[in-house]
Amino acid sequence: MKALIELCDLIAENPVQLADKLAWICSRCPSSGSLINGSPKITPSQLNAVLVIARFLSNCPNYTDSRPKSVILEFLQSIPASFSPSFWPQSYGIESISTFFSDFLGYVVKATELSGDFAEEVAKIIGEVLIGISSIGGDVTGISRVFLIALSQNCPSVLTSDADRLVSCLLSSLSVAALPSPLAALPSTKEPGGSLASPKGAVSEISDSASSNGGNQGHESSSNGNGVSNVSHSSSSSALRELDNGRSPSSSSASVNGSIGWKSSVDQLGTNIGANDGGVAMMKQQLASFEEEPLDYLEKQAIALRLIGHIVDKVPINADQMNQIRMVTKKQLQSLLFFLKIRKRDWVEEGAMLKARINSKLAVYEAAASVQIKSLASLDSDGKSSKKSLLETLALLIDAAELCLYSAWRKLKICEELFSLLLKGIAKIAVTRGGQLLRVLLIRLKPLVLAACAQADTWGGIQGAMFGSIIKTSCEIIEFGWTKDRGPVETFIMGLAASVRERNDYEEQEDTREKQTLPVLQLNIIRLLSDLNVSLNKSEVVDMVLPLFIESLEEGDASTPSLLRLQLLNAVSHMASLGFEKSYRETVVLMTRSYMNKLATVGSAESKTLAPEATTERVETLPAGFLLIASGLTSSKLRSDYRHRLLSLCSDVGLAAESQSGRSGADFLGPLLLPVAEICSDFDPTAVAEPSLLKLFRNLWFYIALFGLAPPIQKTLLPTKSISTTLNSVGSISGMTFQAVAGPYMWNTQWSEAVQRIAQGTPPLVVSSVKWLEDEMELNALHNPGSRRGSGNEKAALVQRTALSAALGGQVEVGAMSTISGVKATYLLAVSFLEIIRFSSNGGILNGDTSLTSSRSAFSCVFEYLKTPNLLPAVLQCLNAIINSSFETAVSWLGDRRCETGIEAEKRETTLCAHACFLIKSMSERDEHIRDISANLLIQLKDRFPQVLWYTSCLDALLFSVDKDLPSALINDPAWVAKVRSLYKRIVQEWITNALSHAPCTSQGLLQEKLCQANAWHTPQSTTDVVSLLSEIRLGSGKNDCWSGIRTANVPAVMAAAGAASGANFKLAETFNLEVLSTGVVSASFKSNIAGEIAGMRGLYNSMGGLGFGLGLGLQKWRSGAQEQQAESQPFNALLLAQFVQELQQYVNIAEKGGEIDKSAFRQTCSKATALLISDLDSESRTNYEGFSQLLRLLCWCPAYISTSDAMETGVYIWTWLVSAAPRLGPLVLAELVDAWLWTIDTKRGLFAHEIRYSGPAAKLRPHLAPGEPELQPDKDPVEGIISHRLWLGFFIDRFEVIRYNSVEQMLLLGRMLQGTVKLPLQFSRHPAAAGTFFSVMLLGLKYCFCQSQGNLQDFRMCLQLLEDRVYRASLGYFANEPEWYMTNIKNFAQSEAQSISLFIHFLQNEHVEAIQSDSSPKKQERENGSSSNDVKDQYHPVWGKMDNYAVGREKRKQLLLMLCQHEADRLDVWAHPTSKENTLYRLKFSSEKWIEYARTAFSVDPKIALSLVSRFQAVASLRAEVTQLVEAHITEIHNIPEALPFFVTPKAVDENSTLLQRLPHWAACSILQALKFLTPAYKGNLRVMAYVLRVLESYPPEWVTFFMPQLVQTLRYDDERLVEGYLLRAAQRSDIFAHILIWHLQGEASGPESGKDTSGKNISFQALLPVVRQRIVDGFTPKALDLFQREFDFFDKVTSISGVLFPLPKEERRAGIRRELEKIEMNGDDLYLPTAPSKLVRGIRLDSGIPLQSAAKVPIMITFNVVDRDGNQDDVKPQACIFKVGDDCRQDVLALQVISLLRDIFEAVGINLYLFPYGVLPTGPGRGIIEVHILL
Repeated sequence: MKALIELCDLIAENPVQLADKLAWICSRCPSSGSLINGSPKITPSQLNAVLVIARFLSNCPNYTDSRPKSVILEFLQSIPASFSPSFWPQSYGIESISTFFSDFLGYVVKATELSGDFAEEVAKIIGEVLIGISSIGGDVTGISRVFLIALSQNCPSVLTSDADRLVSCLLSSLSVAALPSPLAALPSTKEPGGSLASPKGAVSEISDSASSNGGNQGHESSSNGNGVSNVSHSSSSSALRELDNGRSPSSSSASVNGSIGWKSSVDQLGTNIGANDGGVAMMKQQLASFEEEPLDYLEKQAIALRLIGHIVDKVPINADQMNQIRMVTKKQLQSLLFFLKIRKRDWVEEGAMLKARINSKLAVYEAAASVQIKSLASLDSDGKSSKKSLLETLALLIDAAELCLYSAWRKLKICEELFSLLLKGIAKIAVTRGGQLLRVLLIRLKPLVLAACAQADTWGGIQGAMFGSIIKTSCEIIEFGWTKDRGPVETFIMGLAASVRERNDYEEQEDTREKQTLPVLQLNIIRLLSDLNVSLNKSEVVDMVLPLFIESLEEGDASTPSLLRLQLLNAVSHMASLGFEKSYRETVVLMTRSYMNKLATVGSAESKTLAPEATTERVETLPAGFLLIASGLTSSKLRSDYRHRLLSLCSDVGLAAESQSGRSGADFLGPLLLPVAEICSDFDPTAVAEPSLLKLFRNLWFYIALFGLAPPIQKTLLPTKSISTTLNSVGSISGMTFQAVAGPYMWNTQWSEAVQRIAQGTPPLVVSSVKWLEDEMELNALHNPGSRRGSGNEKAALVQRTALSAALGGQVEVGAMSTISGVKATYLLAVSFLEIIRFSSNGGILNGDTSLTSSRSAFSCVFEYLKTPNLLPAVLQCLNAIINSSFETAVSWLGDRRCETGIEAEKRETTLCAHACFLIKSMSERDEHIRDISANLLIQLKDRFPQVLWYTSCLDALLFSVDKDLPSALINDPAWVAKVRSLYKRIVQEWITNALSHAPCTSQGLLQEKLCQANAWHTPQSTTDVVSLLSEIRLGSGKNDCWSGIRTANVPAVMAAAGAASGANFKLAETFNLEVLSTGVVSASFKSNIAGEIAGMRGLYNSMGGLGFGLGLGLQKWRSGAQEQQAESQPFNALLLAQFVQELQQYVNIAEKGGEIDKSAFRQTCSKATALLISDLDSESRTNYEGFSQLLRLLCWCPAYISTSDAMETGVYIWTWLVSAAPRLGPLVLAELVDAWLWTIDTKRGLFAHEIRYSGPAAKLRPHLAPGEPELQPDKDPVEGIISHRLWLGFFIDRFEVIRYNSVEQMLLLGRMLQGTVKLPLQFSRHPAAAGTFFSVMLLGLKYCFCQSQGNLQDFRMCLQLLEDRVYRASLGYFANEPEWYMTNIKNFAQSEAQSISLFIHFLQNEHVEAIQSDSSPKKQERENGSSSNDVKDQYHPVWGKMDNYAVGREKRKQLLLMLCQHEADRLDVWAHPTSKENTLYRLKFSSEKWIEYARTAFSVDPKIALSLVSRFQAVASLRAEVTQLVEAHITEIHNIPEALPFFVTPKAVDENSTLLQRLPHWAACSILQALKFLTPAYKGNLRVMAYVLRVLESYPPEWVTFFMPQLVQTLRYDDERLVEGYLLRAAQRSDIFAHILIWHLQGEASGPESGKDTSGKNISFQALLPVVRQRIVDGFTPKALDLFQREFDFFDKVTSISGVLFPLPKEERRAGIRRELEKIEMNGDDLYLPTAPSKLVRGIRLDSGIPLQSAAKVPIMITFNVVDRDGNQDDVKPQACIFKVGDDCRQDVLALQVISLLRDIFEAVGINLYLFPYGVLPTGPGRGIIEVHILL
């Protein structure tokens, strides 16, 4: 459900774009009509869908599609059917149904409030549903009950026609069991005048009294005052006592001292009941009737009243029904008066049952009161009857509210809500009829307010809400009455204020408990008046109340310490915080004087007799009041005045406290720090301040340092020289000063935080630019410890100097401060505290503008001290130490926040940028000392936080400050200007060179942006400065252009990416020397042109009225004034975004179909799209935002889809452009690129094309020299994809260097990429051209893992350790394959590959040292990680499997990897420079034990690595022996590795008939060459070996084995078991061509008539076997195969026999003889082929082509055939010549050409372009053969 709700909210934000999702949700709802017909049943998923649709409509009510609304309307129509339990899912209980209805109706009501049409449709259905329910007062239980409860809470509007019927039905349900009105049962007791004692009489009495006093304000005020006196003496306890006695708490004060009392209906009711003998019985009867009411009946009453309230509120009701409603609710309110007076002990029920009854009954009354209040809106505003109704309602509401205060149920939440509702009704009556009832209301409201204030628990607890309601209602009434009739309002306020100072003349007649009620009333009235003033915020009201409060504080009861005084001080501070000048000044003067007075009494004799409130006033109340005023003042004038006053007070307090013997000044000054911090929070310390204010700030910090109020600035106190113990006599303050340097902090932590805030708003303590240190006497006036404490000044000075030295971290020795006096040392200590705390609190950012610019850097303050001329050397040394300490503090603050993300990370980086920019600008100061310090600190900042190298604002400051920031008064000083320019040039060149060495792509992009910026300013001076600063900076990829160490720019992949990012046309991997300035200017011009095109198109679009309708119509629209409408309908940005998206998608489609991409067109499209994105960054249009996201995604993904080097060059260029011109796009670009990179892993492209069998030289040699089946070369060169990944990786490494220190979010993105890259070690391409790219990925992985020691990824140590293990595993996995060679057409490619591996080695060698330097404590790592993986034993590792000792194993694997990488780098280096004398292959000299360790380590990682070790180091016997033992020991685990065969299938194993040979049946197939090796005599025809060999041979098609036919025929000599013969016979049956070539080789091996042949037994048996095998092959032919055999052999036998015919002929006749013989030969079929080239079918013989060749004893002939390719175009006939020999043995030719053919394949596989052309040779009989002839044209 949660997911559906989230989807719903997304759809509501984008209803058009996500219409399909909305339709899907609608499809999950019940189908149309399914809930109305029959007995519907609904599923949980359908209910969720309905609820989600209702939520959607509440957020998007005007959605055009009608389907969502129809779903809701149909469900509303099905509500009557839902009352059946079968309607709901079985899992839904009554609580679930109730929750559903509540949420559903809530959404529907909200939707109807936003859409009138939908509201009307819902109204029809809701009315029908309610009318359809037979009777609310009837049997409404179960589901219908919870529906009605939910509907009573959220009821939509109904139709007017249905409203009357519904109201009638609801009223009848209320009257079914309605109780008689309590007043109706009273006897008719007449008062004098004949009127009945009823509420009506009471109302008339109210009206009369109001009219009689309407014109006599003074009399009214007097009567109100008397009323207050009479109410104020009644406490809550007496009120409750009266309730217990059956009397109203207000009845005793109906008339006092002749004033007009307010005799309410409750009073009259109580009087009548008391007068009547049957009154008690009547009360009991009423209580019994309440107890007899069932709870479900009360619930139905509440539902009915709430529904009536909704109807009355939303639909007009006829007058008769409205009167009935008022009558019903009036009776309920009258019943409420009785109900609230019932005592708790009078009820029969107890506990939870009684509480449930009370809650239910009060809920009914609350609903009735709500209806009664809503019905007031329908009263005639001018009619007398309406006034009468208002007065009656007012009386009832006030009476009920007063009784709520005293009720036994006042602590219930429902009673609290009822009280709040009653007060809202009273406030609503106050504003009706233009305020005519205001006077009457205020007269009656005052006793209610006083009654609320008289409650003892008003300060907190449950009554706090009631008191808050009183305040809120009073504010609303007074706010309204202030503009209508101010007189009674002022009287009301003054009456309340006067009650604060009233005396009780009858105290002696009251007991002690009664006396204590006066302070409660007064305290609450003070609070009430205070809150009223704050809420009203009117100076007139403040001026009325404040003088009375101040008078009480100065002369009245509150002049002495008491709770009353504390409350008054709190109230006056609230009123002063409103910012009215008169009240502010009076209050501040009073509070300041009070604070000083309290300070004077501390420690005196009279302080021992003072009340504890005196201390509370000094420590809490007055400081809190000062803080409140500081927080509330908004006027700059008053804030400035208050700042001055507070600082003056602090100065006076400090001086007075310093004079107090035996007391700590921190006790007096500390409480004032919070208000001082608040009032200084908006003070700009860099603004010009008056000297008097500066002195006050200086005094404040002097005392802060003196009293030890500042937080410690040194974490550890440095050891200092011992000081004489006689210094202890100087006093405790000196000890506190010394302790404050290193802590621990002795005071309230809030004071520490306040001091930090004050530091942000304190200007430099430089009172005078000429006279920095004030006169000695003035400082002595602040502090003179020698004269006060009896010790010498020198002793006190030594303490201060020692503290100062400690504060500066020991940078200045105490002895070097001998010329600094004690007070000056204290002053410097204060300066050190101030400046260091500035940086420790928030990194050194001052108060001021919201933007963090260089002017906000706290260095602007600390440098001010250096501008004072003629400083003493000791002082200057201290100031330099303060600057260094401040700098170190800032660095520490920044370093501690490396791991922060989000807003905190942004704050950290902007702080760093502000400091760097200020230091850059400070290098143009006139003072050389300041320039040097700025340059030195800037270099340190750059070294510690390299990310500043790529801050745009820092580059701006570096490149343009030399022109902008030079003071105009000093421009005419050529010498000074020359020094500044020289300094800037040195720093800039060092800065940019450093940036280029780490991130050349991003650095070039930023420089190009700056060149564009300088060009846009059109100021020659700016351009000239930039050119001069960037000159002589070069970026090269040559071997001599490398930086020292492992700089990123040394990585060939990064340099290739840098060449692409420059925009220059450099060949990949070729050496280039890039001049940053020239290429930057060219690229900047290109970018400016592209941006200009976009801007021009936008301007043309706007001027022509849009492009969508064509130029002619656009002009017409423009002329007709419709330009703006056209621009709105088709905005320019949206048009171009759509256009570029379409074009890029077309490029993707072309690439996926294998088409060619136009490089220049693609680059142009991407560049324009990038320029458009950058120009449209600030657009807030939703359409633009979506188009922006889509276009940005395509710009990042297109190069990955295309996967060519040209496309990736363009990608790197535009990505660099994006992240340089708009750094905020960096995370978005990186996120898309990471996704695209992982996509290439999933799709196995480029570097990850591990499943492409044609992946390198070994693939081209299958299956002859390498195991596996050969495959055709892929359509796309795999090297192209690898080079593409190489460029891409270079950009990633570049970005890593930029973000590694300042963006945890982007680092996590890179971590995700790396984890996905090395998760599977075998997913990399095995192509040898991928070596450099592969090890560059591994280098990035190790660099990333090293970030754990830099702090920003410390929270991910375990993840980084796992990543490191995976990097090691993948790196070692590279060496699982035998070394291969590869040659490309790219110059220096092999050299760059070797360099990539060398850099990986260099980092790997230095990794351990760097890690130790970062964290030398293994225990620390163990604590941080929870457990140390270095000590893991006998555990299973996710990468390495079972481990004995992780640390030892890691070191062994590292050493193995280093050795292998070094060998690979040297091998590739020799391959790159084979003729260089400097390069010799790295010769590894290790002991046998070391080789054995390498072998074992490699085998434990992957047995293939160990086998590869042997192939790399074939001369190391100990290595081969150890690997042999490992293979034999783990024979069962490596059966899938054919390369392991030579290690256990040996002649020795055959001789011993080793059991290891039993594993051969399960072994993977090896290469054909390896299999033939096992057929040699050394293996003696071992049956198991032969079986394996034959299985291998039979696993390949016979045609692939044909190449080795001579060797197979020779093996028949040793085929005692005739196994090879069997294989040959079976293969001959599978392939006719194999059979034919085998027969020809068998014929060629037959002995001829020549003598001298081998006559050994083996040869004789071999010769005898040959015809037998031949005949068996022929016998095995099918008739079709036999026919082809006979025709093929007969044809070429005839051609070969021509040589014998020509032998007796003279030479000159032989050519003609050839023609005659050829004419005799006929072609018998079109399936004949050349024996030397079975793929060529013979179509005929060229009769004139026969040529006899020169030979001494034989007559070889050459004949040309017409041939076609067997699988090619049959009409493409080509000539092919062959030589036919007779009497000449061709078998040696065959062997030589086999070797040449294999060498050709090897050379071609590695890319060496050597011309080798092994022609075909085939022996066809004894001394006979055919040789192919290829004529080069």
